[in-house]
Amino acid sequence: MKVWKKEEIKDLIENRNDAVIRGMLRIYDLQTESEKVFGDTHENNGIGFSGVDGDIMSSFVKFYNKTNFLTFKQKKIARKKMLKYAGQLTKISNKELWIILICQIMTVMLI
Repeated sequence: MKVWKKEEIKDLIENRNDAVIRGMLRIYDLQTESEKVFGDTHENNGIGFSGVDGDIMSSFVKFYNKTNFLTFKQKKIARKKMLKYAGQLTKISNKELWIILICQIMTVMLI
């Protein structure tokens, strides 16, 4: 299995539209269900979009899911914003983030 580096993920985001969209969809998948419903970020769990990006990135994902494309302007904004999520995407690509998520779920279940 290839082990991805953060710089490699950044390079993909900078140079490939499909990487921007795939990354955006994966980060959105990590939003909590209530964050998806409200289209924002209101849980400070270090996973998913930040509070600053939650609204606009959620709107891009919903638009993409409805139309199967992003406009030129949306792609430009999404590309810039997705560079911030290269660390999370690296962990996802290397299957590391799932361990963190499982630990968080187990912690909540024990409380």
